[in-house]
Amino acid sequence: MKKLFCIASAAVLLAAAVAMTALPPETAVAAGQSNTAYFNVVSPGSKLKIEPTLVVEPQDTADLEAKDPRPASAILTPDSKMNVTVGGKTSTLASFYDTYLKNRFIPIVRLDGTTVEPFLGWLKTTYAISDMMAVSDDISVIEKIYADEAGYLVNTVYDLTATKLSADRYAEWDHVGAANKAGCNILMYDGSDENLPVAAEYVEALTKVCWAYVENAEEGVAAIAAGCYGVVAKDRTTLLDAVKPFQKDGFARAQFIAAHRGITSYANEQSLTGIMASANEGATHAEIDIQITADQRIVSGHDSDVHRVTGSAGQFINATYAQLQKMQLNNYSQKYGDSFASLDEIVTTMARTGVILIVELKLDAGSAKAVDELKAIEVLKETMEKYPEIKGHWFTITFYGPFAEEMRRVLPEIPCATLGAATSGKESALNQKGWHGTDVAMTNIGGKIKHIRSFNVGLDEMMGTSTNTTAQNFLARGYTQNTWTFEDTSHFTYKANIATTNAAEQCAMLVKTIEGKTQLTEAELEAGKVMAPCTTYNGWKLEQECEIIVVSEGEGTAKVLYYLKQKAQDGTVFGLYSELIDVTVA
Repeated sequence: MKKLFCIASAAVLLAAAVAMTALPPETAVAAGQSNTAYFNVVSPGSKLKIEPTLVVEPQDTADLEAKDPRPASAILTPDSKMNVTVGGKTSTLASFYDTYLKNRFIPIVRLDGTTVEPFLGWLKTTYAISDMMAVSDDISVIEKIYADEAGYLVNTVYDLTATKLSADRYAEWDHVGAANKAGCNILMYDGSDENLPVAAEYVEALTKVCWAYVENAEEGVAAIAAGCYGVVAKDRTTLLDAVKPFQKDGFARAQFIAAHRGITSYANEQSLTGIMASANEGATHAEIDIQITADQRIVSGHDSDVHRVTGSAGQFINATYAQLQKMQLNNYSQKYGDSFASLDEIVTTMARTGVILIVELKLDAGSAKAVDELKAIEVLKETMEKYPEIKGHWFTITFYGPFAEEMRRVLPEIPCATLGAATSGKESALNQKGWHGTDVAMTNIGGKIKHIRSFNVGLDEMMGTSTNTTAQNFLARGYTQNTWTFEDTSHFTYKANIATTNAAEQCAMLVKTIEGKTQLTEAELEAGKVMAPCTTYNGWKLEQECEIIVVSEGEGTAKVLYYLKQKAQDGTVFGLYSELIDVTVA
């Protein structure tokens, strides 16, 4: 059986050709049972800030009967009659779920073209399970699941374990885009692939979740150290052993840092100067807000009105691009002579930097004019498609339901995330909470997932206690925690995948990657500490004293993790691990 490795989307998009403005209908179970519970996922036993999801594909039932710590999920392969065979014993999927999985594991069914329709029928007539997932290497199977009235809540995993990964991170865009268009949260890769760290970093920079299917604990350690947010194996022991080396607080892979409205400590917000400075300061992402002009040009700007940043009067949707260019931004600095940057300027400049653009769809606060008359999302599509070099370099976030719906219809391959509960949009409904009048709390796991699955969006939440404490529950179901907006570096203490911050420049000289040493003396290995080469967020090379965590040893060789504890300017202390490194010992 192929190994599975999964990258999940914190932002999922529907493949439907026409936008769906209402929630899918609740499915009535004609006969049988239902379980609507969403349980709290147990800790796998590490001290990582973002703990990986452990997934077992059991060869017998012993791994499912064991006490905590245990995996979060279990993969089963049903036949066309929805029977499963584990450990040589065959039973119905329903009875196996009731006996071994119910309220303990998130069930994941492995499906293909012959079993997807029987499975969807089973959900309608036999057992409606809300907290359920599916995995397939056939993207059309995933499309069928999410388009179905019973299957739309089933979080999915795209099995790419047979795919050889490239050293070019953007080579994975086609898979990410296809998964997102189908409505898939997670992509899964082979844990032994040498370019797994490249794929994991890229996919999760686009708010997806990455899982790796591993053959042994050492592969599992390497996958976690590469930044994979999920590890899949055929037995529980392999999974728990993979987590054991990570007993110090910190991140397995450096937290992504998004410069909020660009760098604003010395440049104007949303200006080309400030956005370009994001790359110089080492930000992994630049968050920009966009507006649409009366002559259908996309420009960067936060407010619908230009007064706060220019002192002039007027709204973007009532001004031409030429009129806006006569205004100077002065909210932070007048010395650069910046005016409103066009999206054309931003994408052609930033495409060469490797910085991912987070494009917030402000667009006159979702007004009817912006959505229906000026066709804002269609103009966005036309603008982006002029620049093939930006493909795979951006995703969107929004407060406004109409834009999420239009993204699904017009740009379904691009990830989109909801900011909080979001608002309904379209002038007449701006005072509502939530896209259908509901404010869904993070602690309401089932309600929140139903909300974001219904609208094909991921999570972008203001970080607070509930967001931090429930992060593992959402991660296990395919959603990363992207957060906004910090005024300092305290985001390093939170379980945030991408931290949007007004202090990105304060992270510039913090270590982002630990290259480590490939040669150690016996004395260094015994001491457990060594000066090791590191690279900061802004690319500066330096050496820092790192702890050495030995994962395995051979004759004159070892596999080790390097671990660094560092302090940010505001006093925030946090840890960081290296990838798993082969070293020679003399």
